[in-house]
This record gives sequence, C-alpha cells and structure tokens, in this order.
Amino acid sequence: MELFCDSPLHILSGSFRSPSLFLLAFEPGLRTLELVQTVPGFGPHQYLATSAHKDRIYTTSWALPPVLSSWSFDKARVGHVNNVPITATSSYITVPAPFTHAYSAGGPAGEVHAIDPASGALSHALQQLLFVPPDDLPAADKTRAALRYGAHAVEFSPTGHVFVPVLGTDSIEMYTRNASTGLLAHLTSVPSPRATHDGPRHVKIHPNGRVLYSVTEHTNLIDAYAITATGLTHLSSRSLVPPPLSAPSFRGDTLILSPSTPEHPAPRALFASTRGASPATPGWLSTFLLDADGMFVDPHLPEYWQTPTSGGKAHALDVISKSQGEGEGVWILLTDDDEITEGPGVWVLEWDGWGTGGVRAVVGWPPPGQAETMQGGSHAVWLD
Repeated sequence: MELFCDSPLHILSGSFRSPSLFLLAFEPGLRTLELVQTVPGFGPHQYLATSAHKDRIYTTSWALPPVLSSWSFDKARVGHVNNVPITATSSYITVPAPFTHAYSAGGPAGEVHAIDPASGALSHALQQLLFVPPDDLPAADKTRAALRYGAHAVEFSPTGHVFVPVLGTDSIEMYTRNASTGLLAHLTSVPSPRATHDGPRHVKIHPNGRVLYSVTEHTNLIDAYAITATGLTHLSSRSLVPPPLSAPSFRGDTLILSPSTPEHPAPRALFASTRGASPATPGWLSTFLLDADGMFVDPHLPEYWQTPTSGGKAHALDVISKSQGEGEGVWILLTDDDEITEGPGVWVLEWDGWGTGGVRAVVGWPPPGQAETMQGGSHAVWLD
C-alpha cells in the first residue's frame, strides 16, 4: 500500500559545494521532485538532524570560524533561527530523544549543546569531547580536512549508550549519557576488528539497543557488534560491494535501518552505501536482510544496486515508509556530489520489500541543464 498524499513530502538537503540549503517537494503520485526554496546559509552544509516534530533542523557546515546552525520549518518554508560557535568543523549532528540536547562530532572534537525549549534554538555548549590528547588540541587541525581522519559521527542507543566512530584511530569511542544533564562520560575505546586502516565512519543502532552496525571507509565492510553494558563484541562482517569487486576501489559511507511499521516493528532491512574511489567508479547501495533480533540472516544474499555515479563526497541516506501500516516499502533519499557528470544532487529511490526487484531510481534533482542550481548534494532528510 503506497502512500499517496494530498500534499507533497518535503525534503531538506545540504550541499558540499553550494553555500545554501535546498527545500524540495516530492509528489509520490506524480513521482516528481521540485525546488520549493533556496535557503541562504553560512557555508556548504554537510549534515542535518531534525527535532521530534521535524519543525526544527540542526546543521553542521564548513563555515569558518566553525559553527552549528538551527533552522525552523513551517508551512513549507525554512527560516534561520541561530548559530553557535564550536571548536572544530563538525561532520555530524544528532538530536536524540528526549530532544533537549544536540550532539556534534568532527575531527579532533565534539560538543554537547542545550536546546532552548521555547524557540528550538541551540544554546550554550555544556561539554566538549576530545578525540586527541588535550595537549594536542591547540595545534590540531580544526578545519574540514580533519574530518578525513578524525571523529565522523555520533549515535545513541535507547539504553543510554553513545558511540563515536573515529576514522584515524580505527576505533569506536563508547560513552554513557546522564539522563538528567545530557552530559557524556567516556566508557571505553573499542578497536576495529581488523586493527589498522579500517576507518570506522558511520554507525547505527538497532531499536532493541543490543546491536550496533558500523561502516568502515577503507575496508568497505559493515561490522555488527553486540552492545554490552561496558563495551562492544564483534559478531560478523558483510561486504558493501558485490564480489569480485575490490575494497580499495571504494570508500564506505553511511547506513540506515528501514523504519518500524505495525506489520514489521523490528527493521527487516539495513541499507548501506559506498562511493567510488575515483569519478570513473560508480558506488553501490546495499540492502541486507535482518531477523527480528537485528542479526544478519544467512545464507540470504544482499541486494546490490549500482549508483548512477561515484557519489563524490556524498551518498548519504535517509528513508521514510511508503505506507501507513501495510508492507515494508520505503522511499530512500540518496545524495550525490559527483563533479564530473553534474547530474542530480538528490535522488529519490524506492524499495518495495524483499523479493520485489530491489532498489529502483524514481527521480533526481536538479534535472539536466540545471546543475548550477545545486553544486552537488551532501545530506538530505525527509521533513514529513
């Protein structure tokens, strides 16, 4: 049962090479994607997070000096709320339940900011997290260059654990969160299973709070871990690319779980992306079957869909259910920053469940001939 709305589904996208945000409208029935608003920003925007009701959006950017920004979304318009300074350019921001704090990470540092309950604005920094020794921070690179080897994400489990993958140290840093103050306490550092040049880049946690999935940038794998009270136990790994392709030709990127539905409360699919290491090498979007406990199902083979381009620096993902209750079909957002083809920066894809033919492209934006509108997408999120 496909979701055909009287009103369009709104999307907000950032761009690695355009200093703006882009509000788009997707019409599921017509399968069209149109620009609604170009929102002046403060530098290329890399990653976006939303509030519980998706009426506030929080973004990182490559602005200098480094800042985080908050935005409002109301009646199909986006407006700027405020900026707050941060120590180092951030690559990731998230606003976990109960949506009272924003957490960011990138390069040598991360921060915890309170959120004003009335306006949704970012407030003062409550805590700084360091991914380099404190004495090294003054001299550490705090620009976007540090994102290639520093902290790259921050994610929360429903049980109060927090995880930060750090590319350069080949580790996942694990924290606990104080439910009252929102502050984090470092618990342990978990080394990658392959020890060196693994590059954990992005993580997601199963809703049961017992399984963590990590994408590695350099070895192009998804690692599944069991979450314990004090650490992570590696369970298994899966390739992001189909055989016989070689990992060095690609760069592992992001992953996301399919939404919970009344029919399938536990996610049955894990989507993951990788990018070509050169403009001539297309990337891949992989779909993995999960059981009710979040484990990979064997010997079920993943579904692999080759992306239109290498993806450039992008290939970030977001998903939304197609239906109000029946079926497991989803609309998928895939961003593209390939600089050679100058094709769409944002793609809407569809996946209708297992055994339905895999992922299919629906529509991209901007269309051919309008590449100057957006110079490559970075990360896009559904707002409806």
